[in-house]
Order: sequence, then structure tokens, then C-alpha cells
Amino acid sequence: MTDTGLTQHLTPSGVEYLQAGDGETGLLVFTHGWRDSALGWQWVIDELTRSATTAGWRVASVQRKEVDRPEEDTAGLLEDFASQVVEVARHLARRDERVVIVGQSMGGPVAELAAARLSDLAVGLVLVNPAPLAGWPLPPDVVEMLKTGARDLDRVTAGLSRTQFAADRSDTARLRLVISTPTETERASLQSLLSWIGGHPAGHQPSPVRAPALVVVSDDTFFSEEMLRTTVAGRFSGAHVAEVRGAGHYPHLERPAELAQVMAEFLAKLE
Repeated sequence: MTDTGLTQHLTPSGVEYLQAGDGETGLLVFTHGWRDSALGWQWVIDELTRSATTAGWRVASVQRKEVDRPEEDTAGLLEDFASQVVEVARHLARRDERVVIVGQSMGGPVAELAAARLSDLAVGLVLVNPAPLAGWPLPPDVVEMLKTGARDLDRVTAGLSRTQFAADRSDTARLRLVISTPTETERASLQSLLSWIGGHPAGHQPSPVRAPALVVVSDDTFFSEEMLRTTVAGRFSGAHVAEVRGAGHYPHLERPAELAQVMAEFLAKLE
């Protein structure tokens, strides 16, 4: 159990997730970004479960795991990662319960694919500085630099290296970056990295997700606000865009209270 009351669980097939809350409003399922983990959502979850507005939502944060698929098959990797989210959602969802899927960075395309497959349950989708589902082609030298980072499995080093994409570089934010960096294999890290770079062909078409979508933008220097408003939000019918200022690529770690607030406003409109 974490300090926020999250408890660790496994689905029957072995997908790990953290769970909190016992309300009856609905189920929030979180999926994390590259070099991040299920623990990275704990500060947002803490804000949501303590708020009178959102305390009725149950929450689950999925810990992505390595899959049996080559790194080059990026569409297949994203589908496999989405399957893990779908499995947790279906494992936990009560009869007729409303489900909202939340994803940050590479968790964004994973969340979208999961929401599309959960069309019978999903009533909302939240994307926080998401990677485009179609992929994000990068120059070869940048890809090699990121691959080098992916092979550094020391949690402290890897966590602190993520600071370069943060706007808030306070001791608190740096500590959260380290805490949220998982222990993982080199293959798992490379699978996650290459999946969002290569993307999925479905990203070249309008999103099949018909549930309301929220795209959260910040002062991110990696995925620009302009790209998120057009390339990402533009694929959804009537997507709402909300801003969290003072945060770089990781609003959930840099400004969790502010992110929880914009999420709460979005969730209130679903009721």
C-alpha cells in the first residue's frame, strides 16, 4: 500500500494495477508514459479521492508490462499495451459502471485504443500531453539518444534524466520523477519507447472514440501545444482542451493538484 491508500493487485492473467476508492460514481483507469509507472499517478489520485467533487470515483492505475512482440511492430505493441488496460477495466468494472480512461504521453495512444475497445463502458477519455497515435517520427540521432536512455536501468539516473522535459525542477518534482520511474527490463523500456515513436496506422484517421475527450496541454517543450490542439485533439469530435500552466511534460508530477482540478471539471460534465 502507498501513502495515498493505493493497494497493489493482479488480474487473473497477471496484469499489475494499483487501486483506491470504493465509491459508486464510476471507475477511472490510468495508464502511464515511457519511463513512468503506475505510481506516477498517485499524487493526482490522492487529489481526486480527497476531493468532495470526485471522491465517488474508484481508481485503478495500470502498470504496463513487457510483451512478447518485436520492438519494430509498434502498432502491435500499442495494441498489446491497450489490452492490459482493457483487461483491468473489465476485471474491475461493475455492472453498468461508467469508465473513464486516462493516459499521459505514450499512455495517450494506449488510452485511446483501450477506450475504443471499451466503447460499451467508456464514457470519457482524458489525454495528458499525449503522443500522437500515428507516431512521432524523430531524427535518427535523437532516436539513438533516447535508446541510450532507455538502456539506463538505474531508477535514480533515469528519473533525474527526465527532469530535462519538466518545467518545474524543484526538489519535490525531481523526487516524484525518481519515485515514479519503474524497475524494468531493457526490452520493456525499448518496447515502450519505440511504440510511441512508430505509432499506429489508426492515428491517421479520425478517432473511433465517441465518448467525450479531454486533451490537457501544458508548457511542454516536447509535444507542443499547437500539435496537441491540432494533430491530437483535431482527431476527436468536439474534444475539449484544458491548460495546466507551470508544468512541462509531466503535469501529473509537476502540478498534480491543478491537473486533478481540470479532470474534476471534465468528470462533472459527464454526470
